[in-house]
Amino acid sequence: MPLSSRHEVTVEWGDCDPAGIVYYPAYFRWFDQATYRLFLAAGLWRDDITSGQWKEGTPLVHAECSFKRASQTGEKLLVESHVAKFGRSSFTISHVFRDASGEVAAEGTETRIWARKEGDARSLQAVPIPEDVKRRLGG
Repeated sequence: MPLSSRHEVTVEWGDCDPAGIVYYPAYFRWFDQATYRLFLAAGLWRDDITSGQWKEGTPLVHAECSFKRASQTGEKLLVESHVAKFGRSSFTISHVFRDASGEVAAEGTETRIWARKEGDARSLQAVPIPEDVKRRLGG
């Protein structure tokens, strides 16, 4: 069973568009927050920035979201996240947003790579995911 993370988000006024429903980029921001929480639940720091310069981390390479129903200001959504698939140097995280009744409001995935860089962003290289990281995330 993969490690999962659950937390609640409250839809704020600033998360919504002029129609009063969640503006789609908010879901991608919540994806990122959920991924961070998943890594913390596994006892991992997602990106090592202790030196002040990112050298190894988990950059996003693909994201998608399906919107099942509109969510609006004041609504609380439960976000459930887990790693759905591991590759050699990539992993896909599944995120599901449920309303108070349990109905799915949105669901999506992020694909990230385990990567290192020496110098600027052009030096970024995918590297194998450490076995300890896979194990902690339920792989």
